[in-house]
Amino acid sequence: MSASSTESHLMITHLTQADQEQGLTLLSAAGIKGSPERLRQVVERYQANTMALSLLATYLRRWYAGRLNGLDTLPVLPLSAGADPAIQAVRQVLAAFENKMQGSSDLTLLTLLSLSDQPVPQQPLKAVFRSTLMERWLTRRDEYVRFLGPLGRLSEEHWHWVIENLRRLKLLEPPRNGRHDLLELPPAVRDYFRTRLRTNSPEVFRQAEADMEKLFRETVVDFQYRHGRPAVTTRLDPVWAAKRQAEREQRRRTLAILWQQTELDEAHRQVQALRQSLQSLSEHSRRLQAAMHLLQQET
Repeated sequence: MSASSTESHLMITHLTQADQEQGLTLLSAAGIKGSPERLRQVVERYQANTMALSLLATYLRRWYAGRLNGLDTLPVLPLSAGADPAIQAVRQVLAAFENKMQGSSDLTLLTLLSLSDQPVPQQPLKAVFRSTLMERWLTRRDEYVRFLGPLGRLSEEHWHWVIENLRRLKLLEPPRNGRHDLLELPPAVRDYFRTRLRTNSPEVFRQAEADMEKLFRETVVDFQYRHGRPAVTTRLDPVWAAKRQAEREQRRRTLAILWQQTELDEAHRQVQALRQSLQSLSEHSRRLQAAMHLLQQET
């Protein structure tokens, strides 16, 4: 079955004129090439859904210079009974993106970000998953290590490229209030990639979810609206900070009892004896120098 024949099942019979015109305007503005009739068919197949058409236009422009022959590369997905046809259309386009990005760091990052319902701060994300990768690389080379591998090969500059590429592809939300360090997926993208990981790799899903929870135990992202605009700040979770402070205090107390009082007294006596020996040696050296000086005068 071809992609186009599958798409015909996604058609709805009563698109309003306004819906059609809005969809056609979106495709034309995105630089999608095709006859008006062909573009109208695409709008109908994708339910005039803004999300689906926007992602489709980005996909065609990125890999097929905006030509509609790229529609033939869209994967055939099984239709879920009772599912919203527009949602099915979005999933089909996201599956096409997934196929293009197989084995890439872009896909790994997308999948990790899908595990969070809130924006993820970039630097803590790097720290948590890099430490996990290093630890598991040394102890066990399992499926989770292979999953994280593409991210482990990224330099700081390449991280920037990956993030900007995902934003250009509209798979990653634009920066909120200028905060480029906070990474967030659109809900439809998040749901798709989260479901894919949970279904295809349940063990990787479990490990990655645990690491994401670890990240947010240490980092809390707050949204405070002032004058109608969000001011996004990243701070240390006070509960987790108190726990870490208690652990540091416990370590300090542990170190304090590593030396018993008798051991400290003995060490003090040894230091005193060494100091006295050094003083005696210094005095002996002075007497020896004086004797040599006197001997030189007599000769």
